[in-house]
Amino acid sequence: MQAIAEINLNNAAPIQPEAGSRLKHAADEIVGSIFYGTMLRQLRASEFKGKYGHGGRGEEVFQAQLDEIFAKEMGRAKNANLSDAIVKRYERNAIHADKVRERQQAAIAQAQRDLNHLAQPKMEKPSW
Repeated sequence: MQAIAEINLNNAAPIQPEAGSRLKHAADEIVGSIFYGTMLRQLRASEFKGKYGHGGRGEEVFQAQLDEIFAKEMGRAKNANLSDAIVKRYERNAIHADKVRERQQAAIAQAQRDLNHLAQPKMEKPSW
């Protein structure tokens, strides 16, 4: 009989403690660049510029770089509840995914046991 191949779903590991800080940093970067960056671009595109307080051509040239720095810093701010919400949601999803993965592994193990049982040759009872 052919041997039945083992199936393993351990490709995705659960979140490790050091990954939590990397996740928080990534969420801060996303919130900064997408949320605050977009807000700053829209603010700069508005027509509320006056005669005074405008940096001229130099400001226009380097404004995008300055806005990028502002957006990153705003994303890292201590009151960044949006990035905290993203981290919590991702962690909840990861916990749910771990539970689903455990159920899948248990179902696969049961299926492998069933297949192995079916693959064993049956002993014929003597007909005496």
